[in-house]
Amino acid sequence: MGYRLLLDENVENEATDRLTDAGHDVEHVDTVPELGKGTADEQLARYSLETGRTIVTYDDDFVAHYSPDAYHSVLFFADESISVTELVAIIDAMAAVYPHEEVDGLQKAGRGWL
Repeated sequence: MGYRLLLDENVENEATDRLTDAGHDVEHVDTVPELGKGTADEQLARYSLETGRTIVTYDDDFVAHYSPDAYHSVLFFADESISVTELVAIIDAMAAVYPHEEVDGLQKAGRGWL
């Protein structure tokens, strides 16, 4: 079963379609009317809690400035050189092991899942 995801503005828009095609329920901040590019992380965190979505981001603010109870969950990719293909494969690999209901707090994600 797929994840319910909210892609941060620093995640390529192409990832939305690729993750959707892979069976995930995906929103990108650029296309959510109440969010949009430049939305404060605090609002993303609140939206994540309200909608049960996991934030996918390269933004380390969720690591450094927010406690895990501020959001539903975050998949943090520290390596910004990860391609969209790799990002999708990593999220798919995680979803094969951990159902969305078991993902909470901050999860650091990377090529180790490939």
